[in-house]
Amino acid sequence: MEQRQGTDTHPLQRRLPAELDELARAEGVDTGAALLIAQTDLNLSGAYEPVYLIVEQDRLTTVGAPARGGTATRVTVAREEVHDIGTRAGVGGGFLEAVIEDAAVEILAYSNRSAPLFQRVADKLQAWVAGDPLVVEAADREEPDRCRTCGVRLEAPGEACRRCLSPGSVLGRVVGLMRPYAGRASLMMGLVLISIGVTVLPPQLIKVITDRVLAPGQAGNPVLPDAEAVALLVRMVALLLGAYLADGIVQSIHLRLSSAIGTQITYDLRSRLFRHLMRLSVSYYDRYSTGQIMSRVVNDTEQLKGLIEQATGGFVAQLIMVIVVGLMLFSLNWQLALVTLVPAPLVVAAAVFFWRRIYPRYYRIWDARSKLNGALNSILNGVRVVKAFGQERREVSRFHRTSGYLRDSFRRVEYMTASFQPGMAVLFQLGGILVWFMGGRSVLNDAMTLGTLTAILTYLAMFYVPLRQLTRMANWLTSFLSAAQRTFEVLDTQPLILESAEIRPIPAQPAASVRFDRVEFSYERDERVIDDLSFEVRPGEHLGVVGKSGSGKTTLINLIARFYDVTAGSVSINGVDVRNLSLPELRRFVGVVLQESFLFRGTIYDNLTYGNPEVSFDAVVEAAMAANAHEFIMQKPLGYDTYIGERGAGLSGGQRQRVSIARALLYDPKLLILDEATSSVDTESEHLIKDALERVTEGRTTIAIAHRLSTLRNCDRIVVLDGGRLREQGTHEELVRRRGVYYRLVKIQTDLARDAVVESLEPSR
Repeated sequence: MEQRQGTDTHPLQRRLPAELDELARAEGVDTGAALLIAQTDLNLSGAYEPVYLIVEQDRLTTVGAPARGGTATRVTVAREEVHDIGTRAGVGGGFLEAVIEDAAVEILAYSNRSAPLFQRVADKLQAWVAGDPLVVEAADREEPDRCRTCGVRLEAPGEACRRCLSPGSVLGRVVGLMRPYAGRASLMMGLVLISIGVTVLPPQLIKVITDRVLAPGQAGNPVLPDAEAVALLVRMVALLLGAYLADGIVQSIHLRLSSAIGTQITYDLRSRLFRHLMRLSVSYYDRYSTGQIMSRVVNDTEQLKGLIEQATGGFVAQLIMVIVVGLMLFSLNWQLALVTLVPAPLVVAAAVFFWRRIYPRYYRIWDARSKLNGALNSILNGVRVVKAFGQERREVSRFHRTSGYLRDSFRRVEYMTASFQPGMAVLFQLGGILVWFMGGRSVLNDAMTLGTLTAILTYLAMFYVPLRQLTRMANWLTSFLSAAQRTFEVLDTQPLILESAEIRPIPAQPAASVRFDRVEFSYERDERVIDDLSFEVRPGEHLGVVGKSGSGKTTLINLIARFYDVTAGSVSINGVDVRNLSLPELRRFVGVVLQESFLFRGTIYDNLTYGNPEVSFDAVVEAAMAANAHEFIMQKPLGYDTYIGERGAGLSGGQRQRVSIARALLYDPKLLILDEATSSVDTESEHLIKDALERVTEGRTTIAIAHRLSTLRNCDRIVVLDGGRLREQGTHEELVRRRGVYYRLVKIQTDLARDAVVESLEPSR
């Protein structure tokens, strides 16, 4: 353990401070032989204090800095006294508790920050209590909800770390996006150089016209005869026209290329982003609203459209223009060229200051826009509820608040821009005024020709225009980098559901079997929804699952279909852990009929064939007839080609459910899961759906989750969940006779129903 104590970075092999370690050893705690040492940040009184949990072979102990006259040892429990051990959530944290003589004893307290750590500690200690070896491995060092680079705690496991996405790293990755377009970008860069070369030519031509045609005497040149002067003027004007035409043609080609590449980058990135979203786990969509995700896919990727334009025709072109024009100014008169540079240091300093002040504010704009999208999406999706409860004014007020937040966020940025840009204009004018004054004096003193001054003033405008554009680049760059950062946050989010490196096929069986083996699962860090759950669904069996709300019924679907992975234990199909199955094969094997059947906007036929687009029309009709849907479909004006709205608008609840059943039947799953399939329909629809389900489930392994217990009377077996644990299982008659949890649920429904759904609480004899 002396070696282990040196590995202080391992969360389950911490090192005690030297003085505390010495006190603990003096009090009989053998830290050198400890199997596990973990540190919490709270004491049992709820005060912040480092307390250490030390697990030895036959006991566990907590130690902390001794109070005046006290000892370092806080709690000591022998392993043989502990019947069970686990965590209990509290406000702002939780407790590690041990069950001793049927009483829960608090061992230590921890904050929410340490909750994931002590959930793992509890898992280790459960094996220790059972007499199994307690082994701390290198894999236990991994903390999925911490960034591997900087160690900051993430919002959720797999989430991208915003701290590591600095503007510099984002800009580097954005440059990487341009690699597939390097050839066309090089062509655009060549066009930019041609355009710059053509642009700097007119001032030289104007200088020739001024010094040789218009004012040759002032420049010391001979006065040309009228015919020669006109011929030279025509040639110079023709060259000017040619330069302007050439620049226009080059600019047109450049803009077309820029549009083609920019839209292609947006398309590619948007497609990549959407593909990645399809790979992300269901838990990601639990954390973000639809409006937020839509904002990232649609709005943020659109910001990247101008990437190539800004990289070639924008920032780079303006920078090259400043350098080339600066060289031309120095070639004409180096003293005046230095004068034009007077505002440059002030402009650069102001641009840097502006960048640092405005960059954080752009994230607020995105946050405000995503909140507005989320609010609008929520209101529009729930518009029937809004109108049913007469809450139009309330939702208008809510929309005004979110819209006002976006307005104020934009104002803060645009007010800063409105102050910055005019200030830059004043600085630029300062250089121009100095050039006019000093250059004018030089012309009057015959130290400079009028043509040279005219060329310098023309170049001066060319010099300040790109320099002014460069100052505006800070505004574009902040908006661009904010959008790019949010895009990379999505792309860097890791899918939590990954396929195993050793994929196994599902063994062929006449019917599917499912096994839950000591399954534990938590949606939140330390709030266990499924706890030590074990049961088996036999091949061809029709299993009913009942329990109170929050007992973990729907979670079973999530674990079987592997929308989430178990925290501990395993879920197996036909003897193979679902984590070792190919995800497409698993989803093809399992069919789910949900309580609220989601139908897409489109035809009824498209919705029926959603899971199996290649199925024949005869098979579609057969499935619809089996689901009692064919009759009402044929009563529609266009039959199977009838168009339905969002979420199945145009169909009743019972009709949507029957379409959903037919869709699942066409998917032809070996394992069918029914989640409250008849709970939200009328009695007649329920009868039709139950009749359809009897045909659909025949010869097929079925798991039926229901609140209406009468729908489960014909199940081969019923399992009863309570608090995430299996409380009872058996047939309807057996469970009623047992007078346990199931009996109480039946009695409650019978007492509440006007017409008894269950004919008798007593089993028939």
